[in-house]
Amino acid sequence: MQLRIAAVLCTLLLSPLVALAADPGPAAPGPAEVVQAFNRAITGRDLAAAASHMAKGSVQYTLRSAHAGVGTGAGITSDLATHWNTIGPVVLSATSAYKRVPEISNTRIDGDLATVWTKTNSETVDRSGKSKQATFSELYLLVKTASGWQIGAIADNRGTSPLPGAPGAAPAR
Repeated sequence: MQLRIAAVLCTLLLSPLVALAADPGPAAPGPAEVVQAFNRAITGRDLAAAASHMAKGSVQYTLRSAHAGVGTGAGITSDLATHWNTIGPVVLSATSAYKRVPEISNTRIDGDLATVWTKTNSETVDRSGKSKQATFSELYLLVKTASGWQIGAIADNRGTSPLPGAPGAAPAR
């Protein structure tokens, strides 16, 4: 009888520990979730949070300038953190809203590398209230690090648009 009571007590005491061991908790964000979080941070005007999703040494591939009349420089690549630390403050100070919404079209994971293809819709609202929408594809290359998935590179096929005051741009109205 005492042995049976001891067994029941042990079962009652140990079952929460067994349940904890069996439940590893929430899974770490996958590559697609990291891409979504990065874009939410940009939309939320939080460049530090966006940078937290970038791997050390990450790269921006700029195929063409986003704005007509603005060159891309000698190369098509730049450090991703430098890219966003340069254009981020300009975009955020010149706009009352900058929204980026990536629709994930394909995710592939191969070991510690992953690719995430998106169709990204953006909306820029300048300080005067004028709104502009753009849609383009982006390819994110992610690497699995000790702290989880991080963005190693971004490339997009964004086209050019007139930049007010740039050569060939239509006069502001």
